[in-house]
Amino acid sequence: MSKRKADENPSTAPPEKRSNVVQLPSFGAENEYDNQTPSSSASSTALSTRQFSSEGIPSLASISMRAFAKSLLSLYENEQSQKRTRRQLNELPELLVTRLFSVLRREIPTYLTHGLLIAHFIRGTEITLTGELPGVTNHTLHAIPDNCPELVHLELRDLKKPSDDVLSSVIKKLPGLETLILRGCTQAGSKTVAAAARSSELRVLNLNYTTPSATSIGSLLLACPKLEVLKLAGIPKLNSSAISAWVKNIASAETPERRSLWRLTSLKLRATGLNDSALSSLLSLTPNLERLDVSSTQVRSIACLSCLPKLRKLSVAYCPINITRAELGKIPDLPQLEILHLGAIGVNGSPTLTDSALYSLTDLLEPLTGLQSVSLVGNSKLGFTSRKGDGALADFVSRVGRKCT
Repeated sequence: MSKRKADENPSTAPPEKRSNVVQLPSFGAENEYDNQTPSSSASSTALSTRQFSSEGIPSLASISMRAFAKSLLSLYENEQSQKRTRRQLNELPELLVTRLFSVLRREIPTYLTHGLLIAHFIRGTEITLTGELPGVTNHTLHAIPDNCPELVHLELRDLKKPSDDVLSSVIKKLPGLETLILRGCTQAGSKTVAAAARSSELRVLNLNYTTPSATSIGSLLLACPKLEVLKLAGIPKLNSSAISAWVKNIASAETPERRSLWRLTSLKLRATGLNDSALSSLLSLTPNLERLDVSSTQVRSIACLSCLPKLRKLSVAYCPINITRAELGKIPDLPQLEILHLGAIGVNGSPTLTDSALYSLTDLLEPLTGLQSVSLVGNSKLGFTSRKGDGALADFVSRVGRKCT
């Protein structure tokens, strides 16, 4: 074919020689990905943030439980796999049932119906039911004593619907309880506490944000001398006069064992009507206390801590304490202190922890070799007199903060 004909027919013309050189943008030049925003939907191109577990590599059992949680619905699709799954669940030992139930509560709480709970998970010596489980009904609660006659640990957390009558009827049938957690069960009242008082082996009691009377709590303290952990945060009827009445009744008890709360190691009275005099009288009965939370109360002085040489955690955040050098000088020697919360300390809404007081606090905390955590959040006057690289905060960090974990 002549050259002229080849030019007239481009399809038959030889292909142009392509260059193998890849054209790269100049170093640091802007490209289309620079302004990409994270996508809420999972995809191979979306930006993502990986969350690494602080517990290290999960065990094979943990991986298996997560896989089971993701496959639970498909395992119930046909009758044959449903029967096999039910049989395998019933054959699980109690320890694994408790762990599996915890995973299912976290991964697929809405799929745990009343029937599934009763058939497979309301058994053993430890039960935990939370407000995240819509399948929990009054019938579920009433089944607990029949299915778990040897129950020692009962946690009913944030269950808003069960009445005081329902809760008390369940708890009074469980005399062997050692741990009872009713945090956020807003209808748990005096009847529930009276039922709990029948459990003479009770060691841990959490009534945070419930509504019993102060009198019923006082009766329980007399009936349960083995209490080690007592949490009473946010109970509206709990005031200083009621707490003082507890102390008087306990101190006049018939037997010496019941005349103090010497076993108590953890006490939480956050957001109650507690004041200095009631706290001082109550602490006189708790010589072995290790953890104390009186945040958001009317406690104005910390001098009463002199009777707590074993104290490891103290929280007085949001209390009307006037933090001065003189007040800090009243703090007794607390050699075991590990955690201290002094957030938003102030009188009449005005912060009282200033740079001057922080220097004194630093002198007080520096010798504590076991100190792990100090919270000063919300103290807005800190740093007013500080300069760059100098001042009370820098001094606190260099002498105390660097030693905390």
